Amino acid sequence: MMLPLAIQPNIFSLSLLLPVIVSAVLAIEAWRPRYAPRGKIFSLLMFSIVIWSAAYSMELASTTMDDMRLWLKIEYIAIPFVSPLMLLVVLQFAGIGIQLKWHYLGYLFVVPAIITVMSITNEHHYLYYTHIQLRTDGAIPLLELSIGPFYYLHVIYAYALNAYSLYVVIQKLIYQRSLFRNQLLIMLIAVLIPLISFTLYFSGLMPIENIDPTPFAFTLTGIAMAISIMKFRMLDLMPIAREHVFQSMNDGLIVVDTKNRMVDCNQVSLEIFGWAKTPYGQNIAELWSEYPAMITATQSNGQEAVELSTQHPKDEKHYLVSPSSITNHKQRPIGKLLVIHDITQRYKLQETIRISEEKLRELNTEKDKLFSVLAHDLRGPIGTFMGFTELFMDESVGMSKEEVAAASRDMHKSAVSLYGLLENLLTWSRMQRDDVKMQIQPIQLRKAACHTIDLLRESANKKQLTVENNIPERSIVAADENMLQFIFRNLLSNAIKFTPQGGMIKLQTQTEQSNLLAVEVIDNGIGMDKKTLNTLYSLHEKTGRPGTDGEPSSGLGLILVKEFVEKQGGSIQAESEITIGSTFRFSLPVSV
Repeated sequence: MMLPLAIQPNIFSLSLLLPVIVSAVLAIEAWRPRYAPRGKIFSLLMFSIVIWSAAYSMELASTTMDDMRLWLKIEYIAIPFVSPLMLLVVLQFAGIGIQLKWHYLGYLFVVPAIITVMSITNEHHYLYYTHIQLRTDGAIPLLELSIGPFYYLHVIYAYALNAYSLYVVIQKLIYQRSLFRNQLLIMLIAVLIPLISFTLYFSGLMPIENIDPTPFAFTLTGIAMAISIMKFRMLDLMPIAREHVFQSMNDGLIVVDTKNRMVDCNQVSLEIFGWAKTPYGQNIAELWSEYPAMITATQSNGQEAVELSTQHPKDEKHYLVSPSSITNHKQRPIGKLLVIHDITQRYKLQETIRISEEKLRELNTEKDKLFSVLAHDLRGPIGTFMGFTELFMDESVGMSKEEVAAASRDMHKSAVSLYGLLENLLTWSRMQRDDVKMQIQPIQLRKAACHTIDLLRESANKKQLTVENNIPERSIVAADENMLQFIFRNLLSNAIKFTPQGGMIKLQTQTEQSNLLAVEVIDNGIGMDKKTLNTLYSLHEKTGRPGTDGEPSSGLGLILVKEFVEKQGGSIQAESEITIGSTFRFSLPVSV
């Protein structure tokens, strides 16, 4: 049968009822779901203070030593855990707790657990209090406690945790801008109050001996933190944004308050904008002066996404910025969350599709134009064939051997023209399909030019043209042999075609750059006007015209020459004057 407790309330014990009530209200309020998981830690801190204050109130109201020792043991169920819980609250507010593993943070409670066990079982070893006696010479009966080694362990450990809490708040205060300075100052006061009060108590500077003011101090700490919670919403904006979004996404995440000031951002955002650290409290107008899209997204009333482009050292990045409002438990807006999603790959894909569509449209246009050119150029040779075949079929028309021979020559000329046109068409078609394979190798230019001249010598001799090959023996380029022969064959064939009887054609080289060699095909033929010169390489304009002896020309060969030269890393230019002649200059890489 338990004996009734000897209780005699006094001014000191009754004064602790207010801390008990305030702490209990704060603990219940903080446990509500709207404060997210971090509110639970603050609630546990307040519940610990409730147990401590209530038990200490009963100790001060007790009149017997046994009752006082009982309440002292109950106090130590909570006392050792107050400092680590307060540290966790500070770490969460500073945004550090979310970066730590909770099973590591659990080690914070190993020492408090040992202290609780040692204090409750003190009468078996006296390592926490070496001696306990009752003093009745004061206003109320009080316990006089002689300190043991584990008490010193408790003091050192509690001081260390409180000092680190103070350090975290001061560091945050130094680097934080104006946005949360009021909250931080209140948090600083909340940490300092129990630290100062316990120092005064432990050093014997309190006016009333043997009465511990720390429960009162921690109640003031809870009230200070409550001001941050209720007035400044310390556990609303930052916890919700960071806890539920920041660490679960790979996108850039930025929180801005209703006054358009930076609240917080994640590491991805720092990398996107090249910030060394989070620019807390800075106005977005200054912060994003070079990124008007971000200002637009922040200040917009809706949730319409905007595109953002940033220049990085390696390449340009493209992002989609999606704003959304952050509201408190009363559905009042307290800020905005900007989610910055990297769409660079999608943008590049869209750009590739756009370029492909443009190229397809150009190819379709070129195809239509090509068909028009082919239809025009094929009419002549095919018309010649049709005329002569009708003539041959008409038995009433008698033809001499000379007339048959002349007709045969004309038919052969038309066949050669038709064959050349079809060959160019086939080559152009292969180029459009990227079906032309290159085999780059060292090629002696003079030898390649000589080969082409020999192939076309008969055509040049018919017009009594002089062809000079002034390309030095030492001129060696890195090129594809088949493409180079095609280039020489087309340029030299055009020079022969548009140079009148007795004209001159020269092939020579010039060093254009240190790594390029320019080859010039020069004639003193009929030349070209500026309009023809400007549309030489376009299918949109008809550039084909007959040669000086009526040789047919489609203009397709020069288009292929330009593509072959550029495919090998070179370029081509043309200069011409009417009746003076033309110069075609193409460059190719020098063989190393």
